[in-house]
Amino acid sequence: MILNISIKNYRSFKEEATFSLVAESSKSKEQNVFVQALSKGEGELRLLNTAILYGANASGKSNLLKAVFEITRFIGKAKPKAGEEIPVYDPFVFAVETKEQPVEFVIEFVGKDNIKYKYQLNFDRNNVLKEELIYWPKGKPAILFTRSISEDKQSLKHIGQLGSSSKSKEIDVFHNQALLSKFGEDIPHEIISEAYIYISKIEVINACNSRKLSFLSNEIIQKMSEDTTLLQRMNELLRFVDTGLNGINIKEINGDEFSFPKDIPETIKNKILRENKYFMSANHSLYDNAKLVKEDESLAFEEESRGTITIFALGGRLLQAIENGEVIFVDELETHLHPYLSKLLVSLFQNPRINKKNAQLIFTTHDVTLLDKTQFRKDQVWFTEKDIYGATNLYSLQDFSDVREDTPFDKWYLAGKFGGIPNIKSLESLFI
Repeated sequence: MILNISIKNYRSFKEEATFSLVAESSKSKEQNVFVQALSKGEGELRLLNTAILYGANASGKSNLLKAVFEITRFIGKAKPKAGEEIPVYDPFVFAVETKEQPVEFVIEFVGKDNIKYKYQLNFDRNNVLKEELIYWPKGKPAILFTRSISEDKQSLKHIGQLGSSSKSKEIDVFHNQALLSKFGEDIPHEIISEAYIYISKIEVINACNSRKLSFLSNEIIQKMSEDTTLLQRMNELLRFVDTGLNGINIKEINGDEFSFPKDIPETIKNKILRENKYFMSANHSLYDNAKLVKEDESLAFEEESRGTITIFALGGRLLQAIENGEVIFVDELETHLHPYLSKLLVSLFQNPRINKKNAQLIFTTHDVTLLDKTQFRKDQVWFTEKDIYGATNLYSLQDFSDVREDTPFDKWYLAGKFGGIPNIKSLESLFI
């Protein structure tokens, strides 16, 4: 489970900003808090299962999620080759003192066997400058590895040094690659590899990205073709949210059913077969003069509304996250969804009878109806706001001493008491 994420000098985040899912001492809305046990000697932590992030357009809220997305990909699947620039390097460019300085990223989380980890990664355009992984196996911090940087800035090789528990073994790593990546691909390590797996599996979804939703939809269809429980839960969700569907059917298409030109390249043929392996249809009620004739009148699912398709793709992925106890970030959760449906998806994570494995959902939104004092605690609500220099400030409702748990969050936010809203000038000034 994620505890804290800190980012500095990344896109609009000039100064260090820390986003936390550690719950404050308030006993309000205890269904939004779960107790995370820690390894021997460390006790336990109270963590939040959801967090919501508001801000004006271009205030930087999406940049926090982008940092998580890009850096976890850099650690996992998107390594540059030796001698190449680090593609995720994207510093704050509106200040002379920062535009060539390193990006700094820190994530604290609880992984397998209730062990707490802290991973730090600093990098500039060409080199990883600092990398360190610490864990707390028995109540005290211990170093799993650190990174030694060559004084020769042109050197392609850095040295990773494991902690004393691994006899301080040294490992070569390219200058522009994360040492942690090696423990997910080349070097198995009982503890460090678990940290790699945890970070690389963190998922960030941009709900505005139709290609991403299409990709998600294909993944969910395949999963449901193999998992009848997931299919059953999706059918229940679609019926529950009043989509008009009575259920969905998934059929695997035999490759012989496709007709291809004789000269089509095999690679393109295989790609088409992969992307169209399944056909999904929706069951609707059919009436004859108001008399129900059948409940399984079939319609190709692609003909359904954009909102229904979004519920399937995004809702299906969230159901998976809950089933597996995963961490998932969603940018602009409300896209194509009625506010009641957005609220329902969030509520899935806040119901301990449903979210039995303490999955966490962090999302951005502009939908103020979600800013409901009956659904969120103060420490779950975050805002971004840019200063006059274009730098993002990140803060939560917990930072306001005059805000109570029963304060009407939505009304105060719209009144500008928390910041994080557009500063719109008089409309008439556009025509003067």
